[in-house]
Amino acid sequence: MTVQQAIDILGPTGINIAFQHRFAFDTGTILRLENYAMINIFDDGRYYIQGENTEPVLAVFRKVEEPWDPESWNGEVPGKARLPGIQFPDK
Repeated sequence: MTVQQAIDILGPTGINIAFQHRFAFDTGTILRLENYAMINIFDDGRYYIQGENTEPVLAVFRKVEEPWDPESWNGEVPGKARLPGIQFPDK
């Protein structure tokens, strides 16, 4: 998922983006929506929806791609992303 794809998916729903900004450590973008839901879009393509009133947002996004499930995360960083000043051990 990219930020542009998310914007395109939201378009027909009438749910507007209230604020858009980058994560700390510059690893993705947060779309804060007017209905108080948030879409976290990671630079590696994962996305996660949280906050209030998530059901209408999840319904349209799931038609395109299932959101990332943090409960099933095994700790692996996709693409071995490197953050400034942080080193991940190689397996």
